[in-house]
Amino acid sequence: MAFRDARRTGRLSRGRRDGARRPEPDLTSLINVVFLILIFFMVAGSLRPFTAHDLELAKAAGEAAGGGGSMVVVARDGAIAYRGRRVDLDQLTRDVAARGETAQARFTIVADARLEGARLIAVARALAAAGVLQTAVLVERTGR
Repeated sequence: MAFRDARRTGRLSRGRRDGARRPEPDLTSLINVVFLILIFFMVAGSLRPFTAHDLELAKAAGEAAGGGGSMVVVARDGAIAYRGRRVDLDQLTRDVAARGETAQARFTIVADARLEGARLIAVARALAAAGVLQTAVLVERTGR
């Protein structure tokens, strides 16, 4: 006998008692949604790349103010990067002033911990000369 009863062979069948099979669920929509979410987070995570990977941030104990706004990166050798390109102090002042929203904007200075303090102060003064009212320095919190 070519036909065997599924109950006797121990195999489970997906069919119903009347012999009709249930339709398999279509997971295509679920897979599409998962890939769209994945692409969204990949794009959202790369909108604001941090270009200075060799920086060592200064350490600060206690609560630190949150960063945000536009970033000005100052490397160990004093090189300044603003909006993805290298600038000097005069060019930084002109570029920031040209934006026209300096009174409402918040600037974060991302400076290397090994940078001389005088250079950090010069960058902060250049931002103030451009009309920036809120400036923060990004530091690494070490604990309480």
